[in-house]
Amino acid sequence: MLNYLHIRGLALLDDVALEFEPGMNVLTGETGAGKSIIVDALTLLRGARGRGNLVRSGADAARVEAQFLLGEPALKRSAPVLDELGVALEPEEGLVMTRVVGRSGRGRSAIHASLATLGVLERLGEQLIDICSQHEHHSLTHVSRHLELLDAYAGLEAEVIAYGEVWGRWRESVRALDELRERASQGAARADYLRFQLEEIDRVGPEPGEYERLRARLSLLRDAHRWASFAHQAQTVLYEADDAIAGRLAVLLDEAGRGADTSSVLAEMHEQLTAAQVACEEAASAASRFAGEVEIDPGELDLAEERLHELESLRRKHGGTDEELLAHADAMRRELEELEHADDHVAALEQRERELREASARLADALHERRAGASLELAAAVELELKALHIPGARLEVQLEAQEGGAGLGARGRDRVEFLFSANPGEPVSALTKVASGGELSRVLLAMKGVLATGDHVTTYVFDEVDSGVGGAVAEAIGRRLYRAACERQVLCITHLPQIAAFADAHFRVEKHTAGGRTRTCVTRLDDAARVEELARMLGGARVTASAREHAAQLLAEARKLRRQEQRGAKKPAAKKPRRKKTTRKRADKSRGRARA
Repeated sequence: MLNYLHIRGLALLDDVALEFEPGMNVLTGETGAGKSIIVDALTLLRGARGRGNLVRSGADAARVEAQFLLGEPALKRSAPVLDELGVALEPEEGLVMTRVVGRSGRGRSAIHASLATLGVLERLGEQLIDICSQHEHHSLTHVSRHLELLDAYAGLEAEVIAYGEVWGRWRESVRALDELRERASQGAARADYLRFQLEEIDRVGPEPGEYERLRARLSLLRDAHRWASFAHQAQTVLYEADDAIAGRLAVLLDEAGRGADTSSVLAEMHEQLTAAQVACEEAASAASRFAGEVEIDPGELDLAEERLHELESLRRKHGGTDEELLAHADAMRRELEELEHADDHVAALEQRERELREASARLADALHERRAGASLELAAAVELELKALHIPGARLEVQLEAQEGGAGLGARGRDRVEFLFSANPGEPVSALTKVASGGELSRVLLAMKGVLATGDHVTTYVFDEVDSGVGGAVAEAIGRRLYRAACERQVLCITHLPQIAAFADAHFRVEKHTAGGRTRTCVTRLDDAARVEELARMLGGARVTASAREHAAQLLAEARKLRRQEQRGAKKPAAKKPRRKKTTRKRADKSRGRARA
């Protein structure tokens, strides 16, 4: 749910901070007070394009910050986006989203302090907020969401996931098959090229670490005469000459040893001379071994330089190190083996691709069957809700079109779904996104929420102009259904009707104030007494009378009574869907026939 919203420098909102509650939050105020600017702020968090004219005069930029408290389901749905950003979020930790818009319309976005593109912001925002407004997009205006809503009603989420896993494996097999066929089409030319490269590598026969060892050996061989002379000189001086250091140390060591028992100084010298003699003998031995190493055979230097040249040539062609070169050779051998048995590999992969395609098609057909029946039930259930919301002549049809063949299979099956709508009796249905007004769209979504129960996953609904053109009993019906929706999801509602505002769990008043020649909008949370005054103003206009206050108090009391009824209803086990009548199956068959036609 949306826990905290902070808006700065956005139109009339200079600096406004709001703390919302779970359940139903209502914002009221005079027309033009700035209520819709709050909706604008939320659309920015959903990834809408920023406009420079939204920035308040005198401010450099508009800034919107929000904190969302996500339960386990919402966190799981948001995980793909958060993982892309490297954001690790615990269920009890609030998710912070930030949007900054400059005067040029450009700005920046961040999710939990990680910079994000508008596309990423939109993908996350659509999981969190659904906005119903005359001017803003929401789930019903995106035809791609209609299929998701139908599946939510039919309880097909598990089946859709199972289908998606098989479909994903099929698409991967198609990609692998295309790549294999492409390589196979190159055929003999590619195989000849690989054989030539491998023959060159095998002829040289590089070994791991050989290049570095050879470079060190060459460095030694190129100065062999100098180092041989040094080795013989060191061996002579240390050990072989008449006055060699080792012999002179032996004399000193013998003398010191005679007095070591009587003098601690002589004992220490004896110990040090012993270590020096051992070191001298070891150095002489090393000089002898070194002399053997630098005594090279004729032509060894030339052979080593030629070998180094061969290795360097291979490294330039195939890899930067001996290990990378050998790994590349192994990869070429595998590719050559694949090319030499390409027909067998293609046949095996074609069989796998065919099996996965057929499995995907079977699962897609099963989804279509379930959707065909559920589409009729969903339309009937929504129409019943719309009657309660006082659009008695409204008709909703769920247009289900099945795409044939493998090309028609998509991530959710082979179906395309669009809601068709007519608000007036006798008028043909047309695309909901084209014929419904903002108020009608809001009520259709409210009706949809009523029949979906917990099937829809958005955490916060925002309703603006849901009360457009209604009043009296209609307003009360809308208020009850808004509160019913708020029993399962957080609801933010902007309204001019006291019958709706009376159902609020939290009530905010939006007002304009002018001071120092500047106008700014303030938002105040109302206590019980202030709610009575606000509802009385909404009932009676600028002049609040005692009778208006009394009427307002009655509205609040009646709303509390109805709220308790809705709460008791929400605690009851969900009613089972009615058994489908035989006529429904016939209508479903006709629907499928039209879809296939």
